[in-house]
Amino acid sequence: MGGVRFEAGLEGECDFNKSRVSSMIDDWIGLPLEMVTMTEQPAKRLDDYIEIGRYVVCICILAELMILPQVSSMVYMMYAGASPSLASCEDGLVFDSGLEEKEVCELYHQIPAENCSSPSLTYQFKSVNVEWNHFCGNSKAIKNSISIQMLGVLGGSLVFGQISDLFGRRKGLLGTMAGMALGWVFVAKSATLTQFTIARTVVGFFCGGSIAILNVFIMENIPKKHRMWINMAITWSPNMPPIALLAWLTGEWRMLALVNAFVCVPGILFCLAFVRESPRWLIHRGKIDEAADIMRIKFCRGKVAAEEIDGVILKEYELAHRADAKKRKYSLHHLFYSPKLAITTTVLAFSYFSTSIVNYGILFNLEKLSGSLYLNSVYTGLLRYVCNLACGYADLKWKRIGRKFVHTSGLLIIIISLAVVIFAYALDLNHVLKEEIRVCVLIASSMTSQIYIADGIVGNELFPTPIRNLGYSFLQIWNRAGVVVSPFVFYSMDLWIALPYCIMTFLCVIDTVAFECLLPETKGRHLVEHMPGPEKRLLKSRKFRESSKKMEGLIASATDTKPSI
Repeated sequence: MGGVRFEAGLEGECDFNKSRVSSMIDDWIGLPLEMVTMTEQPAKRLDDYIEIGRYVVCICILAELMILPQVSSMVYMMYAGASPSLASCEDGLVFDSGLEEKEVCELYHQIPAENCSSPSLTYQFKSVNVEWNHFCGNSKAIKNSISIQMLGVLGGSLVFGQISDLFGRRKGLLGTMAGMALGWVFVAKSATLTQFTIARTVVGFFCGGSIAILNVFIMENIPKKHRMWINMAITWSPNMPPIALLAWLTGEWRMLALVNAFVCVPGILFCLAFVRESPRWLIHRGKIDEAADIMRIKFCRGKVAAEEIDGVILKEYELAHRADAKKRKYSLHHLFYSPKLAITTTVLAFSYFSTSIVNYGILFNLEKLSGSLYLNSVYTGLLRYVCNLACGYADLKWKRIGRKFVHTSGLLIIIISLAVVIFAYALDLNHVLKEEIRVCVLIASSMTSQIYIADGIVGNELFPTPIRNLGYSFLQIWNRAGVVVSPFVFYSMDLWIALPYCIMTFLCVIDTVAFECLLPETKGRHLVEHMPGPEKRLLKSRKFRESSKKMEGLIASATDTKPSI
């Protein structure tokens, strides 16, 4: 754009350095916003110039290179926190390998301590449980550690959202990847469970930040009509099999941590070499020159005249500048402003919370199922990916298949699968039907993927534009809260071995009924642009109530007054 730079000062003022575009700026800024939008119909926006090309392919590659470390962090404790099985004691006592872990532990606690002071353990992956002898009762210390680690993810998603708004998406992504890589090194060097928990919490903090920034960065740099299938294709599910392969190759938690540190490096190098800052963020920060260069070189590649790009960017800046000037400050209580908003927020928050309990509760206890820990992880990832692609295709193919169908069908499959598991344990058929239990639990875990997607889409379509980002952040807090709580659900196994699945089923039933009965179908509807009026406010202010009473009194008096003849 020939050297135009908006340098925001302390008072929010801007300096326009080149006279070549001064008349263009006057044309856009000097007119009222309504006249600006009327000058060109239909007016093109920045998104209209972002098309599939080599740079968008680079963005997709970067997304995959960033998602792989995210998945490796979130599922790491599925391997590093896997409980070993008791095999035998010193006096020649050998435990039946066909028994459940809980049953073996009950037998172990009946044996005098002097007869089994150094039991022999069997395991598929050498976890921290194995190295530090956490099994049976004291394995709960590892589950407590997982909950603390997930608090780091929650904190990172909150902090780095603000950091990326201030310093940029690209810098935020580079910072979180570098922080994760360094954190993994400290994880591998941990000598105690306390050190391990602290190091893993640091990794989780940067992982949460990476998740928060990457979602926004992708949406700002891919074509709007391709967002759905790109997000369906480049997602967490297909990355679970590669992580399972890395875990199988390394075989123990320290080496896997070092490999995870190396996994962060390709994303950092690729971002430095091939990816630029988000043009939309640059426009919002007043860095017009850089945004114009990126749009011309990376997205348009000479197909659009420079003057046309300059005009669009100037208009985007003006619209953003005016919107920021008129923006009203919204806070969490606006998510409950009206009864409709309060119901939407509550139902979706509960859905995220309960879905995370089911998903991560199963993942963090996957070693309790029969079969290979690695293959169970691979099957889960593949099942999720197939479900994602099937739901995406069905959504495009059939109009009747909407958000509620995707959400409810997934929950019904989870409920049926967990019901089979519960009845198997209730009828003492768990040893005979152990393979059937394994399949049902893996199916239940896999179905959570489409529920996450449905919740996210419905939230975006029901929350008004002024609070849409706020609503998404609030729902993600409950999503992470479910992850934090999920390890504790399996503590109820001490009371009855199938009780964790009963709790999950109960939560899914509530989620199904609430979503079906309280939320509308949103497929094909326009996004909600405005907040509800004060007349729909859930807790009306005293001033509004008094004015309403006065208005009702005036209407009543006008109605009662008879006209003179």
